[in-house]
Amino acid sequence: MPFIAAITLHNLKSEENCCPDSKDVDGNLSSWYKCTALLQQHAFYMEVCLTKYGEKVTLKTYLDMAYFSLAMSFVEESAKAFGLGAPEVIKLGLACEEIFVYLSESDQKNSAIAIEAENGVYYTGIRFLFDGRNFDPHAFNLTAKISLDSEADLKQMGLIIAARSVERLYILHDTREGFGVGLIKEKSYPGVTEHIDVPVKPLTNYHIASPDSESLKLFVRHTLSHYPSRLFPAGFFYPGKIADMVTSGRYHVLVASDGQEIAAGGIVWQIAGAGMIEIYGPYLFNQPEEFHMAEALVDHLLMAVAKIDAVCLVDVFATPELPKGYFELLGSLEFFLPDGKKQSWPFYYRHHKEDPGSQVWAHPDLLPFLDETYKRLFFARNILQTNYEGEKRPPHAVLFPRFDRSQNLVRLRAVWDGTDFSDILSRHIQIFKTEGILNILFEIDLGHAWQANLAPVLMEHNFVPKMILPYAGAGDMVVFQYAGEV
Repeated sequence: MPFIAAITLHNLKSEENCCPDSKDVDGNLSSWYKCTALLQQHAFYMEVCLTKYGEKVTLKTYLDMAYFSLAMSFVEESAKAFGLGAPEVIKLGLACEEIFVYLSESDQKNSAIAIEAENGVYYTGIRFLFDGRNFDPHAFNLTAKISLDSEADLKQMGLIIAARSVERLYILHDTREGFGVGLIKEKSYPGVTEHIDVPVKPLTNYHIASPDSESLKLFVRHTLSHYPSRLFPAGFFYPGKIADMVTSGRYHVLVASDGQEIAAGGIVWQIAGAGMIEIYGPYLFNQPEEFHMAEALVDHLLMAVAKIDAVCLVDVFATPELPKGYFELLGSLEFFLPDGKKQSWPFYYRHHKEDPGSQVWAHPDLLPFLDETYKRLFFARNILQTNYEGEKRPPHAVLFPRFDRSQNLVRLRAVWDGTDFSDILSRHIQIFKTEGILNILFEIDLGHAWQANLAPVLMEHNFVPKMILPYAGAGDMVVFQYAGEV
């Protein structure tokens, strides 16, 4: 099936048979085109939808090895068109091959599948949407092992390879889109090898604006030179990636400069979850307090986000320059330095719009922490208790860790529930200890009852609930910190 390999996104957009359609498929589309393009025996069709920041292409076909080349051509040509480099295209293609082959040889064989390719500017995302009633994703775990003597285990080898070939993996299961597996493969960017050594003079007169790409990268390099790595995201070690994240709309940045593109300070934010704006900074470079640049950056940020439909702002990488009176303390984690010493890692909160209150799920074991925290912060919440009462659960849980090596930090989230959650969690902790990771966090989303029910097992394994991030997921997120010996 050479059809997909021979056709480019540009060509698809210019196809005469592409018809504009006002249908809004996910709430942020600027236009929608549906191309019922050249079908061979109606075995597949392709859709192209243009989002605000990039393209999303969908191939719908069948889980049959007869369509293997078609599916892989679609994935690889989409990734190339979205700007992924050759090595990343190979790794993403390998991951997709393994998933397609695994599904085609399972009881899913000959059933329908949709493969979506999304241009995230700094990444390419691939989603497989299929009937997942009998799909067992346990091989996606970092801890997954197979026996070479077991035929059943060998069939899982492909899923293990797929999970290790991408930066992120998630499992989708909702009433609107059905069941699916998502893969995120990021572009490769050169890292900063030397810190910038250009002094920044104090500015009595400055203006604040969104920077162009080169000014943005200069701001990032100054941040690396003036602040320890625990005060900014790991992506800052790759200025080109930050520039693409701004282009994609993921990050937003304001920079204070002298009008000649000399960055003297800045602040960064992004939308997180259903109603939280996550802030980093403000970052100042040799600017005295009496110049009030930090206050000016926060004021400009508040004006920039004024029309955003979010309930609150949370500064997760607050610097010592965060002006007093704008935010209140939300809570603190303990941050362990490489020498074993620990520092406080405070998070700061500010109301953005009136909090209408919300509903969250909670296991009874977590109620004391939630009651105390919600009362202290004056958050109105309708807490619905949940607990397993003998109902059937999937056999295998899947956890996905996000590592930040520069901060000696890993964040864990459960992407799939399972009765073996305790065992899978224990294995992950052992791996992190072996690798010498000192800061281990686990985040659960109280918008999902099955995640709320993980709380007692987390506490059995020495995870302590430390903080609530309001509206950071489908509901509030609870951050647990590992308090066992590392």
